[in-house]
Amino acid sequence: MADHDPEITQAPANSLQAAVPLEVKTPSAREISAPMLDVHAPRQSVHTWKDFFIHIATIVVGLLIAIGLEQTVERLHHEHQVAEVRDSLNVERRFNANRFGVLTDEFRRFVPKLESNLAVFTYLRAHPNAPAADWPGKLDWLALNPGFLDAAWKTAEQSTILQYMPRAEVQRNSELYSRLFGLRETMDAAGIALNEARRFAIQDPDPSHLSPVQLDRQIDLTLEVLLEYALIGRVENNLASRYPDFMPSLKRDDVYGILHATTNADDQKAINALIERIDQMERELGTQSSISESNQKATESGRQ
Repeated sequence: MADHDPEITQAPANSLQAAVPLEVKTPSAREISAPMLDVHAPRQSVHTWKDFFIHIATIVVGLLIAIGLEQTVERLHHEHQVAEVRDSLNVERRFNANRFGVLTDEFRRFVPKLESNLAVFTYLRAHPNAPAADWPGKLDWLALNPGFLDAAWKTAEQSTILQYMPRAEVQRNSELYSRLFGLRETMDAAGIALNEARRFAIQDPDPSHLSPVQLDRQIDLTLEVLLEYALIGRVENNLASRYPDFMPSLKRDDVYGILHATTNADDQKAINALIERIDQMERELGTQSSISESNQKATESGRQ
């Protein structure tokens, strides 16, 4: 009997299951992923107490160095800001000192004009309707109010830079601007009184047409302007006595010349002594403040 070859059944080309025995399992995605690192316990201890304290000390030293560097950078930044503010204040101070000198010259120019205006009104009160040729002078109300600057100081006050400046320096600047503000207020009051005194000319510029009652009022108004200028002179004189770079300045004779005031030598000496007591106390307080601030800075530097 002829041998017959066993029939071989061709598996479908598109079927993998037919070619794989049932007991063979395909590996899952987790099983074919990269192997994880093995972690082994150390063969010896990582830290001893000595190593622990060295590690802590290293951290502390690093933190102190970082804090010190940060404070140094911050201090340099503040010093730069203080220098900029100080330069701005110095420039503004020079402007104000120059305007102060202009105010002094304007005072000495304009006060004689006011005194001449007063003489005209007084003459017309005694000689109604007198012609201008007979007057002791002519009316002149033109005046200059230079004013003062404070933008740099206001900017510094609104910032936090002043706290990094020496306290005595801040106090001196604060007092200066306070006195300049008081002087400006006095100048503004004088300007208001001046405008009130010259208002009559809007209706009729000829003062000889004024009635006796109106002339009396003009005399009072002109006296008020002169009094305001006397106050300007007093405030300016006090300011210049504490800040020598504000010059030229008015003297007491300029003020007393308006008020026609006379003082004997003893009274003047007593007043000067009182002023010196005030100045000495302020100088001592300023010195103590500077010493205290220097000690405080030295203490802070020692802590760093």
